[in-house]
Amino acid sequence: MKWHHAGIQVRNLEDSIQFYKRMFDFTIEQYLTLPGEKIAFLKKEDIRIELIEAEESLVPFSSIHISWQVEGLEIWMNKLRSKGLYPLEGPIKLENGWVTVFYEGLDHEVIELIQEEGKGFCNTV
Repeated sequence: MKWHHAGIQVRNLEDSIQFYKRMFDFTIEQYLTLPGEKIAFLKKEDIRIELIEAEESLVPFSSIHISWQVEGLEIWMNKLRSKGLYPLEGPIKLENGWVTVFYEGLDHEVIELIQEEGKGFCNTV
C-alpha cells in the first residue's frame, strides 16, 4: 500500500489551484466535473492533492493538515516569503532533529513542511 492523495474542500477551486501552483509549484493533473462538485487533482513529483469545490455544505473551517518532506527547508521558507506566504508557526526544531514549519492555505488548511535531521537548516530564520 502507498499514499495516493489528500483531499481538501475549498471555497473557490480556481483560486486554490492558483495558490498551490504559485506557492508550491504544483501542476494540474486532471480536472473533473461531477454532479454538485468540481474537482482538480494537482501533482508535484510523487505528491498529489485533490481540491474539491462543492455547490453546498461547505464546512466553515478546515481541519486538514498535510505535511510534505522537503530538502532545503530554509530555501523553501525564503521562496514562500518572497511570494507573500508567511509561517503560522515555526520553524521548530524537534527533539529527533527534524525541523518543521506550518503555513495556512486559502481555506484554512494547515500545510506543514518538514525537513528530517535538520540538514542545511539555520536556526536564525
